[in-house]
Amino acid sequence: MRFLKYFLGLLSIILIAGLVTVWVMERNTPPTHPALVNADLPPIIPVRDFYADRRATWGHAVSKSGTYVAYGGTKLTEQYVFIRDIASGKIVADIKEWDDFFWDPHMDALRVMLDGRMWRVDPNNPERDTWVDVTPRGFQSGYHLPFFPQSPDARQVVLSYGRQANVADLYTVDQDGQNKELLVENEGRTQYWVLNAQNQPVLRADRPEDNDQIVEFFIRPSEDQDWIPLFEVSLNERFYFLEVSADRTYAYAVSSRGRDKAAIVRISLNDGTETVLFENPKADAGWVINFDPFDGDLDGVLDGYDFATFVPLTDRGQKLANLIAELPKEFVVDSANWTIDGRYVYAHISENALGYQFYLFDLEAETMTALDRWDFSDRYAESLSAPKLIEFQARDGMTLNGILTQAKGVSEAAPVLVHVHGGPASLQRLEYHHWFQFLANRGYSVFSINYRGSAGFGKQIQAAGFGQFGRAMQDDVVDAAQWLIDQGIADPNAIGVIGGSYGGYASALAMTRDPEMFAAAVSEVAMLDVAYQSQHPPYFWGLNLYTFERYFGNADAPEDVEVMREFSPINQIENLQGPVLLIAGRQDRVVGFEQSERFLQTAQDLGKDVEMLDFDDEGHGNFSWTNKVERARTVEDFLADHLGGRSGGWDLIEAAIPYLD
Repeated sequence: MRFLKYFLGLLSIILIAGLVTVWVMERNTPPTHPALVNADLPPIIPVRDFYADRRATWGHAVSKSGTYVAYGGTKLTEQYVFIRDIASGKIVADIKEWDDFFWDPHMDALRVMLDGRMWRVDPNNPERDTWVDVTPRGFQSGYHLPFFPQSPDARQVVLSYGRQANVADLYTVDQDGQNKELLVENEGRTQYWVLNAQNQPVLRADRPEDNDQIVEFFIRPSEDQDWIPLFEVSLNERFYFLEVSADRTYAYAVSSRGRDKAAIVRISLNDGTETVLFENPKADAGWVINFDPFDGDLDGVLDGYDFATFVPLTDRGQKLANLIAELPKEFVVDSANWTIDGRYVYAHISENALGYQFYLFDLEAETMTALDRWDFSDRYAESLSAPKLIEFQARDGMTLNGILTQAKGVSEAAPVLVHVHGGPASLQRLEYHHWFQFLANRGYSVFSINYRGSAGFGKQIQAAGFGQFGRAMQDDVVDAAQWLIDQGIADPNAIGVIGGSYGGYASALAMTRDPEMFAAAVSEVAMLDVAYQSQHPPYFWGLNLYTFERYFGNADAPEDVEVMREFSPINQIENLQGPVLLIAGRQDRVVGFEQSERFLQTAQDLGKDVEMLDFDDEGHGNFSWTNKVERARTVEDFLADHLGGRSGGWDLIEAAIPYLD
């Protein structure tokens, strides 16, 4: 009896000590910057709720008949694919083993990618031993299904890089993956083809050997005729075909020929003249909605500036527009997909760019159904900050824009972060951004800028970045920081710069070129040696290497290589001032982990304040949830130390990670 008493007493002491330890370790680290100390900051959101939220769901897709919805989610501690009957709300299947998933276009069967193979899964009989292997046969390396045929009896097209690493050939297989046949063998210069409903190539885009500044387009007027030239387009134009008519007399395209902003056009294949269907004076056209890629019509387009305005082009598109008009007035469309017959459209809609609601639009019944809602934004509605699309002036007068996510409760000049997107031929659009919300919750306003060189805002802005890495492109990063100062948002002594890939390059360079402006940098999966990158590009850039060369130069031109070396962070480390956090994946096949490794070693040899978080199992981003937790924890502590924001501190989920993944 006495032993039991002592045992229970000891157990109680251990439990209390454990709880006290967890309480102490999980205590938030308060801000140290005076503006944040005096601010009315919202409650801190734990890292685990950002990146280990068991209630989160994603990747919603609806089956052909509209009966089922499939989505990713968490069961216990593992990520599953769930299939739910929409009418009853009952989960009819949960799939533990998967890499990716999408619905078969012609039947209510889910296609599951697992270990490089494609399986067809019946929702009513989902046991593993009933899966049907429909992997395209005979492909020894990567393949891609560019689209599915409208008919369930037609053969499906497979695009494969199996014969050559940098150019693709087209094949066809049956819908069960059998009977591989060569459709078109790439002669070595073709970037893509446009097919008709009979899987016949009608249009093609080539890179000529004797001119690296253009793309040549060809048409095959009929099956008994050879390819003939159609027209040429400069690489500085944005142009690609969307669909060709059955009689091969016209096509639809995204085109900036003869204009600054890319428009949606109908183009005559007889003389190349264009008729504009949609354009926006502020941005290139956005997403095209095209329910049937062979019917000779486009159904609508989502505006590329605010991603909230849908413009219908057909009666069916008008039905979708009518339903969208019933949504809350302030929203953005994060993603949209549709069944192959065009009846069902499913979209992630973000109200005020805060969180997601999944909607199912039935264009035949003309109804809209709100399905799953990510309740993170509801639980933390008072702690999140709605992003805003902001325009600002660069030093040379060019009007640029960016997305500003301001920290809530902050009324004085405070720590801020300038975010530089990757690419650089990419853009940051108005949308819900989980990472920015995490940083804003820690006290930092985040300004993600579309600097010159960004795609999506016309030829003039993009071309202004060509050959301007480390110079005018980098000036835009500084000018964005200055704008934050001028607006009274930023404390001039507490400005950080963050970004990944090219954004990681700009972030690291900022600490060597403009250390008087920036107090700290987070540089992720970064290109740190431009000359090395140009000499060792990833093989899959293939015929698109010109995208890199327009910005950075030619690896075979000594004068270009010299400029690359001059403006590479790896060669400026002696000028580096202030702390830098590198984040890298050892499996990175784009920039190579060795660039971050060499930067770190050189910086440490010179006594610079550089540290690195690296992941053995990651590549060029796309972190697993466990790594996202570690990344977030590392960044929040780094920024708290150097900019004065707050940190959630050690999170209980960190102790569980070794046993959960």
